[in-house]
Amino acid sequence: MKNWPATLCLFFTWAALAESQPLTLYTESFPPYNFEEHNQPTGINTEIVETLCKHAKLKCVIQVLPWRRAMSKTLEQPYSGIFSTSRTAQREAQFQWVGPLVSGQSCLYRLSERTDIELTSSRLLTNYTIGVSRGDVYQAVLTDLQLVEGHHFLTYSGKFEELNMFKRGKHDLLIGSSMTLATQLQKVALNPDQVIPVLELNHPALGGNYLALNKSAPASVVSALQRALDTMKENGQIAPIVEKFVPANKYPHVQTSPTVDRCFYGTAVY
Repeated sequence: MKNWPATLCLFFTWAALAESQPLTLYTESFPPYNFEEHNQPTGINTEIVETLCKHAKLKCVIQVLPWRRAMSKTLEQPYSGIFSTSRTAQREAQFQWVGPLVSGQSCLYRLSERTDIELTSSRLLTNYTIGVSRGDVYQAVLTDLQLVEGHHFLTYSGKFEELNMFKRGKHDLLIGSSMTLATQLQKVALNPDQVIPVLELNHPALGGNYLALNKSAPASVVSALQRALDTMKENGQIAPIVEKFVPANKYPHVQTSPTVDRCFYGTAVY
């Protein structure tokens, strides 16, 4: 093969890079998946990613940054990655993927006092209003569901700004996750007992959280990380990490139905 020497050279170049330079992995502060405690990255997916690096015998450095900056750095830097991120159609070709990591079922919630709100399918969403962060994956999901920005939903420049509007009754519904709901609500002094899940929100873009690696990262690194994750799942190592950060906490006062079965706080998907 004419290109064999060049291919061999490239392989050893990447191997040397992996030995001398740590794999830089970025994430944002979004408990319980990833956040900082005592100036150290921690969280469910942070601990999982740290374990993957250890099993794959990779030197990894994790940095918590604002999301846009983290994404920009990952696209620019060859030996880097970002987690926990949605594997959307737009992003698919931009990265190499490892996952899924831990996520939660995305759901629509109402305030418990809003007994006038009833949802049995996403087709009825046109009867209500929702607030989301601008540029968030949920904005794309609502658009795909034929909802109109400025009419059926409003976007906000800051993360969680929509929560205040929801608490004040300015929006009918809140989009949340079974894993992040309690943390979201704490931002505006609400707790899970004050909201009721009304509908699971299912969409291909909400299929889980992933580790996305720069396209130039060695395929061997991607494969090693994926194998390590598969092994963790096979050996039952994910559940103890989830329970460490999210103790079981159901809604004892709510009778479940098939439309909200996985919407409860603490229900992990992986």
